[in-house]
Amino acid sequence: MDFKRVEGIFLVVFLFLNMFLFYVYQEGDQEQKTVSTGAISENIEERLKADDIKIPHDLSEKTQQGYYLSAEETELYSEAKTELKNQEWQVNDGQLTGQMTSKLETEMVDNDEEKQAQHFVSKEGNVLFGKEFELSEFESQKGEKYVFHQKFEGIPFYDETSQISLILGKNNFDSLAINSYEETHLSNIEALREPQNLITEREAIISLYTNNRLQSGNKIKWIELGYTRMFTVREKNVYIPAWFVAVESNKNNIQVERVNAFSSAIISSNVSEVKN
Repeated sequence: MDFKRVEGIFLVVFLFLNMFLFYVYQEGDQEQKTVSTGAISENIEERLKADDIKIPHDLSEKTQQGYYLSAEETELYSEAKTELKNQEWQVNDGQLTGQMTSKLETEMVDNDEEKQAQHFVSKEGNVLFGKEFELSEFESQKGEKYVFHQKFEGIPFYDETSQISLILGKNNFDSLAINSYEETHLSNIEALREPQNLITEREAIISLYTNNRLQSGNKIKWIELGYTRMFTVREKNVYIPAWFVAVESNKNNIQVERVNAFSSAIISSNVSEVKN
């Protein structure tokens, strides 16, 4: 008997058996996960209510599309030298900080702070590229600060690399005014792939719930879709769309969770730098 041949046959059979058993295990495991997730998906609102987790509105099942994007952080120094007026400014690590020298001109003269903040950003000489930014109502705080972001095809960059923050305070006449601001900006924004369907707002909440990111007594303050930076390579940032969910705990602490809008995975706070 050719023992080497028999040994080879047994080895092949053993490998196929292992592959078959692994396949059966994976199918069973996937079926279990599908049943579990499906059950949660069908009654997520009931589960949230039972756990005393409050949501700000009915969860949307609208499907949107988004991209993998690349962009460069703008070097603002040369633009600031020629464009900015009535302020002292400096640029450090890509962030421009401006201090207004005439706070009387930036005084909030009526109760419509939001409208005046938008007017300040859109007026030439106050900030750079102001018309590219739109107000973020969820991040702004009346009487304290107003936050603006760039957008790409309707979806904002909820990221520190593309942001204007107006800081409010009292001027010499004890009136509320824009005292200073901080700005970052993105240039050469490009789509790296064709647009893809994104998970819905409802699916993002299901992901947070099944990953134990929502606890009994939590309150969801707001839910927004935006781009977030994932990593940097050769001084270019790569962004993906994510659902941003502000969760308030019983201790009044607010944690903003991010859910990958492509895969439903929870995104950590780390940004990787790929060096070539």
